[in-house]
Amino acid sequence: MVYVRVTGRAVINVHTANAEGAVGNYMGLAKMFLIRRTSDGYSVTEDVVISGNMLKHWHAVRFVEKLKENGYDKLCDYCKRFVMYRSTMNYNDEFDFVKACAVEDLHGFLQPQNQVRRESLVKFSFALPVEELKAEYAAVTHNRVVTTPEGRIPKEEQAMMVFKREYASGLYGFLCTMDLAYVGKPLSDPENPEKKLPSNERKTRAKYSVIALADVLTGRFGASSSRAIPIIKTTELVCAVSKQPLPNLIHGFYMDYLEESAKLLSTIVKAGYVKDLKVFIVGEKPAKIFTEALPNDTVVKCGTVVEALIKASEVAEQWLT
Repeated sequence: MVYVRVTGRAVINVHTANAEGAVGNYMGLAKMFLIRRTSDGYSVTEDVVISGNMLKHWHAVRFVEKLKENGYDKLCDYCKRFVMYRSTMNYNDEFDFVKACAVEDLHGFLQPQNQVRRESLVKFSFALPVEELKAEYAAVTHNRVVTTPEGRIPKEEQAMMVFKREYASGLYGFLCTMDLAYVGKPLSDPENPEKKLPSNERKTRAKYSVIALADVLTGRFGASSSRAIPIIKTTELVCAVSKQPLPNLIHGFYMDYLEESAKLLSTIVKAGYVKDLKVFIVGEKPAKIFTEALPNDTVVKCGTVVEALIKASEVAEQWLT
């Protein structure tokens, strides 16, 4: 049994990670209304957001790549090509899909013809500009130029097309959960010993699911990445791994998310609800808060997000039974 809970913050500069489609020659970013605490109570403001759907897609892409790199090929034809939507496999039992495709195991699926579905084991929240600091955004003007074989720009109106696209910068909070206890098992019948993948396959899927998150948190996500890879630095990370079920940590959006997440974990450890726990930390402030709140052998301080998630993946692999 393994459960992973991740929260943190990242500085993301000049990104166009989530666009909502063009209106004429203008491409706007996804925006939503957020409630922030202020000295006067609460305020509602519109801000640039990055959807959990965007983050989840790129996690699935990197998960596929990691599996391929390590010789694991139990993937359906569509997921191999990063086409991840409704399942095209024609099975009537959830476990048949789980056996055939690691992505549909981890990220869920819907088979509408046969009315078979699986909820995702990997869940992402929206990444939001933090409570105490709004993101800022502006439009950049681009142009597309068409030239003749001689290198000249034709006189036709469409030869040089001007368009605008919005870009944003901000400090973003994020949240992710992974219920890896159910890897390789049908959610509709999880205790059936005859419906369970071999231990080595379950461990492989769980391990690379955690490692794949490192790529997302170092900038492997977002729209228009061929010309606007998010300029990201993950400044704070808390990754909790447990053998027992864990509540979600507090989203990095909130200014007191570290203190509240540490209280949450401390409370359930002291109450005896969680007996096997490792918390991998990046950042001086989270390291101080969590070492004060939890037993010393529980907290592991790491220098980078990649180091933290590799170590977390090793624990997940070891603890999964």
